Amino acid sequence: MNVLKSMIIVAFAASAASPVVADAGTASIAWADVIEAVPVTRTIRRPVETEVCWQEEVYREIPERRSKVPQIVGAILGGIIGNQFGGGSGQDVMTLAGATLGHAIAKDNQRRANPQKFYASLEDRCGINTEWRESRVVLGWDVTYEYQGVTYLTRMADEPGAQIRVQINVEPLLN
Repeated sequence: MNVLKSMIIVAFAASAASPVVADAGTASIAWADVIEAVPVTRTIRRPVETEVCWQEEVYREIPERRSKVPQIVGAILGGIIGNQFGGGSGQDVMTLAGATLGHAIAKDNQRRANPQKFYASLEDRCGINTEWRESRVVLGWDVTYEYQGVTYLTRMADEPGAQIRVQINVEPLLN
């Protein structure tokens, strides 16, 4: 029985020491030490719109009901005075000119006697304010790692830890 155990141990030890026979293109997985991981970033500018409101002073006219009587009386008096000048169709033109001038003078006097009045009020005004904000986005990681004394560089999507898994491919060389 000891001989059988010895043979099994020797066979196991021999198989562990001998190279693994595999088909070409077979891969195995190993661990490699990460030396450095540098984030690859890009700065992105994007607009951020916010509504901004404020109060603004606005002046408005106080509406007044002005009588039309002075303007009518001015037009009539101007027409009478204009009618005193000219003759024939010229008299009609002077009557019309006098009426127009009398209306304008009465209206102007009325405005001077009662000037327009305004009042101030605060009104809300709103607008859109656009600010540009910058942010940095990580696109990936440039990873330097070492496997069996050889240094390699790769880009990865996620941040690696202290070690990364690597795939080992063994293929025969063709002469």
